[in-house]
Amino acid sequence: MKRKMNDGSFNMMLEKMALGLQPIIEQKANDAMRTAGMGRIERKHGIFPGVKNSAPAKERAYRFFSAMIGGDVIGAKALSEGTSSAGGYLVPADFRSEIIARLPEQSELAPYVQVVPVRTESGSIPSLSSDIAITWRGGATSPAENQSFGESQPVLGAVNWSLKRADAITKISRELVADSQPSVIEFITRLFQDAISRERDRMIAVGSAGGVTAGTQPVGIENTTFTNTVAIDDALTYAALVELEHTLARKYRNNARWIMNSANLHRIFALADTTGRPLFSREVVGEKPQTYILGYPVSVQDDLADDNIFFGDLSCYIWFDREEMGIESTNAGGSAFENHQTWIKVWERVDGKVGLEEAFVKGSGITG
Repeated sequence: MKRKMNDGSFNMMLEKMALGLQPIIEQKANDAMRTAGMGRIERKHGIFPGVKNSAPAKERAYRFFSAMIGGDVIGAKALSEGTSSAGGYLVPADFRSEIIARLPEQSELAPYVQVVPVRTESGSIPSLSSDIAITWRGGATSPAENQSFGESQPVLGAVNWSLKRADAITKISRELVADSQPSVIEFITRLFQDAISRERDRMIAVGSAGGVTAGTQPVGIENTTFTNTVAIDDALTYAALVELEHTLARKYRNNARWIMNSANLHRIFALADTTGRPLFSREVVGEKPQTYILGYPVSVQDDLADDNIFFGDLSCYIWFDREEMGIESTNAGGSAFENHQTWIKVWERVDGKVGLEEAFVKGSGITG
């Protein structure tokens, strides 16, 4: 006589089978992923770091493993990142935030500018071109009672933006992707962090020239036309630095810093008095030396020209940020398939320009 299995016994049997099958299924999935050039399952960030899918995690996992074990590589990759030609599982959803959080560690300029989030391709934000003027009345010759006074209107301008796209790409062998422990993500993140950090500072310092739609890059400080200028037209001197400092309006000096390349910093630290003693020295603030000149910090950017030096408030430079970072990867496009590589590309849309040019002064014509 056959015994009828109750629901509890049946479920217990299924659980035992699942425990026994789990390592087999995982190994099968990993083997299939490696054959497809998708490396191992990324446990740190999850199997589906970038999936825009409302389905529950268990359902997505089931669909992923079913596709992978069944040989549907395209379907599995689509589930892993939503890009059918990509091994996008490599890229965590918080990749952009990891990069942005690390930028201040490397940047000389970007941490000090004003970042304005934008949501459209182009637009403008208001700026104050002229302050409100204050008038005074009273005293014996001009009593204040029953007297009208003139209206004072602030003069408003606009700072325009038009987003430009920045791209970066790195190519990694699929052996590295497959063999890295625990994953290659940290390596990739550091590569892009360094590249983006250098490029942002270069754009803020130099960028391109022209108006809002000119060129394919943000407009840098060096390519901005300033009304506050000091024609040095000779070697840098202590007197020239003092002239630059006091050409800038006092209200901007509290937050001002020097912006120059290494050659000019070298020239300044070589300045000495008549006895040969240096006029300037480095100060230690926190864990690393911080350079000050006349009491103001220095930011060094070596894409700047040797004949220019700037002094101003970097918070008056505006970085327009779309606040998104597109990430794509492929092992089939271009020559990636032939070379057995995984290519990873990052792009974002930004713009930048000086928002208030009176907050800077330019020293030009430096010869040594």
